[in-house]
Amino acid sequence: MKAVLKLHAMPKAKRSSMIPDPWRTNPVGRFWDRLRGRDVTPRYLSRLTQEERESEQKWRTVGTIRRYILLLLTLSQTVVATWYMKTILPYQGWALINPADMVGQNLWISFMQLLPYVLQSGILILFAVLFCWVSAGFWTALMGFLQLLIGRDKYSISASTVGDEPLNPAHRTALIMPICNEDVDRVFAGLRATWESVKATGNAAHFDVYILSDSYNPDICVAEQKAWMELIAEVQGEGQIFYRRRRRRVKRKSGNIDDFCRRWGSQYSYMVVLDADSVMTGECLSSLVRLMEANPNAGIIQSSPRASGMDTLYARCQQFATRVYGPLFTAGLHFWQLGESHYWGHNAIIRVKPFIEHCALAPLPGEGQLCRVDPVARLRRSRADAPCRLGGVDCLRSAGLL
Repeated sequence: MKAVLKLHAMPKAKRSSMIPDPWRTNPVGRFWDRLRGRDVTPRYLSRLTQEERESEQKWRTVGTIRRYILLLLTLSQTVVATWYMKTILPYQGWALINPADMVGQNLWISFMQLLPYVLQSGILILFAVLFCWVSAGFWTALMGFLQLLIGRDKYSISASTVGDEPLNPAHRTALIMPICNEDVDRVFAGLRATWESVKATGNAAHFDVYILSDSYNPDICVAEQKAWMELIAEVQGEGQIFYRRRRRRVKRKSGNIDDFCRRWGSQYSYMVVLDADSVMTGECLSSLVRLMEANPNAGIIQSSPRASGMDTLYARCQQFATRVYGPLFTAGLHFWQLGESHYWGHNAIIRVKPFIEHCALAPLPGEGQLCRVDPVARLRRSRADAPCRLGGVDCLRSAGLL
């Protein structure tokens, strides 16, 4: 008689509340709260000791000063470049226009006299805006180059761990992948590569995988379940690789993640959100966990994604570019932003408890919904609970990025 293996699609739920804070978008209301003496101290400061509060304020002050320096450098370079651009344009001064003559002449003639200056002014405005963007990238890459060359920034998060510490068994990590009608073969091939890499590090006991499906195509739903069972059988992932498909697809991806946090989030200290085309190495994931444990006040640590396996010419150019100067921009962004850096919504490790407490998003006042919730969640997390840092940890995103 053949033995029957009973698979549990999901572990037993241990529910926790995730209540959204109401939006305080009315400046008059916030001003009135201050007049009434209501406490407006950010919550992330109220939970810290005096020493931790001073340390927190110190790096925030340093980060603010650095961003003002970046703004000054960018605007100064833009002003100089725009001035030189103006000198090479054909119309210098207002020699072609005599205001006294324009009063009594035909409107069409006046318009034709003004048109070159209007077009030239438009060119200068567009040039200034575009050059400002290029200038910000230049100073970011330059500072990243200096950081990688010197490596003496005491506020660098990568300096907080040597990289070989054993992981704390009390702090477990969930790898969650929200999907919706994706290419099933591609999704599970990436998950298999990620899980096999995690097992190769010897740290698989510290991780669980959750496939959170919002798929509604019947064929894809069946294919997902079949691929999940095959994956478990091939990598011996019973009890660590789970699959769930929601019946009610509320709030799309953000609602899928919120639902995970409410049901199983309290069982984990950290979670890593994966995109459908993400592949992360075991060393990368272990490094992210070590950085989290070495920085207990960090709320989000964003890895540096790299494209891999591209096949079109444009995609290969992007892949080459991220390999060559991606580390420069990563180091530069971390230098300028410190704990108020970028969160791209995937390939980042998140501290679960503060996320549950502060990152549930209430409906917007008025009509419509948020088009993208990742920057909003990062901002609320940084202002209300814990900083978001950009770590110098590389991970892969395979074909499908472009």
